Amino acid sequence: MAAAVAVTLSLAGCGGVDPLLESGAARDSAPTTEASTAPADGSDAASPITTVTDTMLGWITAPDPTALDPAAIDALAAPELAEALAQVGGLVGPVAQIISSGPITVGERSENGLESTVALTTGRGAPLTLRLRATETGLLSGIQALPDASTVTSFAAADTALGSLGARTSYVASRVTDGRCTPVHELNADESLPLASVSKLYVLGALARAVGNGSVSWDEQLTVTDARKSAPSGQLQFAPEGTPVTVREAAEAMIAISDNTATDLIIDRIGRDAVEAEVSTMGHADPAALTPFPTTREFFLLGWGLPDLREQWRGADTQTRRDILASIESRTIDSQPVDAATADLDYEGIVTRPGTPDGVEWFGSANDICRAYAALTVGPQSDVVRQILALNPGAEVDPARWPYVGYKNGNAAGDVSGSWLLTDASGQDWVVATQLASDETVGPLDNAYAFAVVQGTFELLR
Repeated sequence: MAAAVAVTLSLAGCGGVDPLLESGAARDSAPTTEASTAPADGSDAASPITTVTDTMLGWITAPDPTALDPAAIDALAAPELAEALAQVGGLVGPVAQIISSGPITVGERSENGLESTVALTTGRGAPLTLRLRATETGLLSGIQALPDASTVTSFAAADTALGSLGARTSYVASRVTDGRCTPVHELNADESLPLASVSKLYVLGALARAVGNGSVSWDEQLTVTDARKSAPSGQLQFAPEGTPVTVREAAEAMIAISDNTATDLIIDRIGRDAVEAEVSTMGHADPAALTPFPTTREFFLLGWGLPDLREQWRGADTQTRRDILASIESRTIDSQPVDAATADLDYEGIVTRPGTPDGVEWFGSANDICRAYAALTVGPQSDVVRQILALNPGAEVDPARWPYVGYKNGNAAGDVSGSWLLTDASGQDWVVATQLASDETVGPLDNAYAFAVVQGTFELLR
């Protein structure tokens, strides 16, 4: 795996261990070596890879992960690896991601030179392969955690694999023609489940309509303010007060890295009512489920603010919910690292305490997701919209088979959603979407496994 890192972990934006990214997995294709049984050399001294592997496995199966020393974990990383992992908080990031999918069960293990391969199983039963590489001096120089999603040979097999994770699950694969979806396979596709950041498709649609009617331009400048900063995922929450960003740049950040502050800048500019109207226009079967449509800042304050507003929000009618949102108009979020005692949000709760049971989410079905994409393909500014959706394809595909891939995912504690707009070589559009929902957290490796299964169904689309 050279000195680079290939961490195929879904880094959750509104959940996960490190809620800093929601753009999906890092997809470096660092080379790997086929592992084989390590040769016995008769030496009593453990090889560097044996020591490194033992250490890693000890951490990810620790009975009390809170007792682990972050400094000791980061000290194991070779300098090149530490640099590659800086954006996810160092080696602590992937270790915590693996632990959060636990309890982890360790299976077969093999070593070859300075590389090892270990079979793992998550707490939800998803099979994984962990590959590690060590330096001669006993530091970790490469780490890769990949879901073992067997080749998907049928939609029925995909349904079974998704259902094995023990969450409420939906899936749809549909042809999209002239703005209409024709399903070729459905699994609970009309069940209303959390959308998480897939709901940003409606914000994109409302923005495109505003640009189309001339009330907004892609080149117009928006301004980042501390009063409107949201929590991660994204980067704009770290921008200084007064930072300018164009509407196009905000839209690209909203989709490509699921930037929450960018999303809220757009909603503030076009108005909540415009987004709510677009929900209906884009074919949502139950627009009331997204009315009112919270900003991401409001989402965090509702579910994990200190104090939170779950009790008031749960079961409230539309007007009462509008009143609740009005009551937090002046509440802010300090998205920089803060002392938990003085934080604006319960950051640990964002990771461990799902908001769905209390109605703190955006809701829709897999078929609603398909209809949203279908509307975007024929709606205002559709060419620009396609360009924005394609910035992060969310999957590695054969470009000869799939010359275009658009993507939007979403993650929150207990909630996973993934959706793809694909165009095949004949020009036919397809939408594939899935959702997982649980009253308990869904680990990032379970998320990665589910997405690998779904991506396997692309080959079934004919």
